[in-house]
Amino acid sequence: MAYHDETTAQRLINLISLHPFVVDRCQDEARTVLEPLMITTADLLADDSFHATGNNHGMFQDLALLYWAIMCAHDDDSRRYEYFNKAMMRLKLYFSTCFTSDGVHIENTPTYHLMVSRHVANVQKIAHAAGHEDSDYYLSLVHRAERFAIHALMPNGTFPPISDTQQTDVARSGMQKVFPSTEFAFASSQGSVGTAPPERCLVLPDSGYAIYRSGWGDANATFAFFSAAYNADYHKHSDDLSLFLRSGGIDLLSESGPYGYDYKHPFSRYAYSQFAHNSLVVDGRSLPRTDAGHDRVTLQRLEEHVDGFKVIGTNARYEDVVHKRTLTVMEESGIPRFDLEDDISSDTEHEYQLLWNLGTEVSVALRDQGFELFHQGRKMMDLTVTADVPTGMTLHEGVKKPRPLGWRFPKFGEAVPAKVVVFKFKGSRARVETRIRLADFTYADQESSISEERWSLYSGEIPLKYRFIPRTSAAGRSRLAVIFSSVDDIGHPAGAYEATLEKAGTSTLYISGDAKDRIGSHPTGQESAVSRSLQRLIRAVAEENGISMADVVTVGISDGGADALIHGLALSVGRIIVGIPHFGSEPIVSGPGDHILPLAPRNLAIGDQAEGAHTRDESPDTVVEHPRTSILVLQDDYHEAQRVLALLSGLRGTGAPSLCLTAPADLSGANARSVSEYFLAANLEQWVSGSQAEALPYILTPDAEGGSVSIRVHAPKGAQISYRLYKNSENIRRRSYSDQQVAVFDSLAPGTYRVRVFTAEAAGNHVEAFTTRWVTLRE
Repeated sequence: MAYHDETTAQRLINLISLHPFVVDRCQDEARTVLEPLMITTADLLADDSFHATGNNHGMFQDLALLYWAIMCAHDDDSRRYEYFNKAMMRLKLYFSTCFTSDGVHIENTPTYHLMVSRHVANVQKIAHAAGHEDSDYYLSLVHRAERFAIHALMPNGTFPPISDTQQTDVARSGMQKVFPSTEFAFASSQGSVGTAPPERCLVLPDSGYAIYRSGWGDANATFAFFSAAYNADYHKHSDDLSLFLRSGGIDLLSESGPYGYDYKHPFSRYAYSQFAHNSLVVDGRSLPRTDAGHDRVTLQRLEEHVDGFKVIGTNARYEDVVHKRTLTVMEESGIPRFDLEDDISSDTEHEYQLLWNLGTEVSVALRDQGFELFHQGRKMMDLTVTADVPTGMTLHEGVKKPRPLGWRFPKFGEAVPAKVVVFKFKGSRARVETRIRLADFTYADQESSISEERWSLYSGEIPLKYRFIPRTSAAGRSRLAVIFSSVDDIGHPAGAYEATLEKAGTSTLYISGDAKDRIGSHPTGQESAVSRSLQRLIRAVAEENGISMADVVTVGISDGGADALIHGLALSVGRIIVGIPHFGSEPIVSGPGDHILPLAPRNLAIGDQAEGAHTRDESPDTVVEHPRTSILVLQDDYHEAQRVLALLSGLRGTGAPSLCLTAPADLSGANARSVSEYFLAANLEQWVSGSQAEALPYILTPDAEGGSVSIRVHAPKGAQISYRLYKNSENIRRRSYSDQQVAVFDSLAPGTYRVRVFTAEAAGNHVEAFTTRWVTLRE
C-alpha cells in the first residue's frame, strides 16, 4: 500500500504542503530527509512504467508532479521544466478523454465529477498564470462541466446516491467556488447565495443522463434523475435505466448508495447489483457490475421542453433480452407527472422483476397493481402499473438471506433497512406502463387508514392484503410467524403476542382479515384461487427470506384460527397454534370416524395441485407429515368443539401430534378473545425457545414494590395444577397440586424469575408441564 499509485501521489502532495514549515523550523532535516524523499517520489511518479493512465489515480500522480515542479524544484531547473511539461502533457491527455462531449466525467458518479472538475479548474489557473497554450481549453471544459454539476445537485444541496456517490453537503465541503459562475453556489446553497440557473431540465444523450427539477432555491422542490449511462468501468453500478425521485424534502424512489469497496462483502455486492436500483432483473440474477457492454446502454432524446422531456433509455447488456424504458416528464398546472413505458423483448421466456426501491422516510401501502407512499401521515406519491402480462407484487425490507434486498447505505459501512416493491411477471415479451403522480392521485379515496396500518397488497391470482416485518434472532436464526387476522382484527393483528415475536427476532407475516380478502367471502369458483394466492404468498415470503417451512408457524384466532389451521396443514409448516377457531356453518366432516373431507370450511380446497400441495380430493392418509398443532376451544361451544375434536381425531389417525385444550365455560366473548391471545403467546414462547411443551394460557405479573410474582393460569375445568418458582436456575418455591388457577409468590428479593406449571387430570396422572417466560423484579 505504501507504493500504491494514488497513495504515492497523495504522499508527495502532503510532503509539499509540509515543506515550508519544516524548512522554517528544521532546515537540516529538510535537506537531508524531506527533500530527498520528495525528489525520489517525484522521480517515481514521472516514470511511465509507474503511471496509472486513464483514471483519476493517474491524475493525482500528475498533479503531484506538477505541484512539485512549481513549488519545490528550485535547485534543478532541467528536472523542473521536464516534470512540469510531462505533467501538463499527461493531464491534457487524461482530461481530454475522461469527459464526455457533454462535459460529464466518465466515472459514473457526480461526486467524482465534481472532484475532477475542481482539479481541472486548478490546472486552468496554473496554465493561465504560466501562459500555457492549454489555458483556453481548460476554461471551456470547466464551463461545460459546471452545467452537469449544477443540475445533478438535489434541492437539498447534495448529490443523489448514484453509483459510488457518498452524500455530503457540498456547501460545507468548500467546493462552492470550484466553477467561475455563481450558479453552482446557488444550487449548492439552496438559493442563499449566487444566481439561479436559467434552465430546470437537462438531457445529455451522449452521457446518458436526464434530469428534472420543479424549481431552484426550494429545498422541497421535486427532483428526478434518470440514468442510462455506462461511460466507464470505474465506479460503475448496475443501475442502467434507473429512476431516482425526490420531492417534499424526502427521497421517494431511491437507491441503496455504496456500502464500500470490499467486493467480498454481501452488502457491497448488493449495492453494485441491479437489486439495489430501480431497474429490471431477469431470471433472478443481476447483471454484472461491469462488462464489455458500454455501447449497449444508450439514451435517446425525443423531446425537451422548459418544464419536461421525453427520453428513451435502452439496456441491451442482457444475454438475450433488450429493455427499453421511455420516460416522459411533464408539468400540469405546475405539478410534475411521470409516465414510464417499459418494453421488454426476448426470443425466449424469462422471469422478470421490476424493482422500486423506496426512501427510508416513507411508509408504503400496496394497492391493486400499484402502491402509495406516505410521510408522517401525508400522502406523497402513488404509482400504478398496467401490463399486457399478469403481474404479481411483493414488498420487502431489510432482507439478508438468501441475498440482501431492501437496504440503504447512508455512509460507507452503515446499513439501514429500506422498503422495495417488486413487480414480477413472466414471458418473452412484455409492455409495462407506470404512472407516477405527486398530486391528482389515483388512490385519492384510500390514503388515510392504510398508511397507518401499513398493509400491503400481494397481487397474485387473487389480491391479498398483508404486512411483513423481517427480523432475525440474535443467534442468526430466521423463522417466520404467519398471523391470520379475523374480521375483527383489522389494524390490531398481533394481539398480546407481538412483543414475543419481536423479542425473539421472529419475522412476522400478517394476513389481513379484511372482508374483501377473506377466504370465505368470494364466490365458490374463486375460493381455490384465493387459497392458491395465499399459499403462494406465504411460500414466496419464506423463500425470499431463506426460511424453510419447518421454521414457519401459523397462528390465528376465530376465523383467522380456522385459516391458520387450514393453510398450516396444507403447507406442512413446523407448528400451528390456534385459538377458538370458527369454521362457519358448514360441516367439515361427514360423520364420526370418517376422513376429513377438505380439512377446510366452505368447501375450500387447501392447496394447488400444480404446486404439489394437497387438494380437496385427497384424504389425510396421503399426507406424509402433519405439523405439531395446538388448539384452544371453549367448553361451552359444543358444536365448534365437536368440529375440532373430529378434526383432531382424523389427524391422529394419520399420526399427527396435536393438543386440544378447553377453556372454562364461563368466559364472555371478550374474555375468550383475551384468553386466546394468552394461549397463542404462551405457545409461541415455547416454539421460539425450541421447547416441545404445550402451554396453557397464562398471565405472569411481577410486582417490584410488593416483592412478589403472581401467575394466573386458564385451565380446563377440574384440572389439577402445581407451580414451581425459579430464580435464575434454582427452584426456590413450590405449590402442591390443587384446582387453584392463581398462585402468588411474595417476599421475593430483586432478581429474575419464571414459573414451571404442571397440570394433571388428577394429581400424578397424565402430567403435562411447561415453563413461562422470565420476569424481573428490580430494586
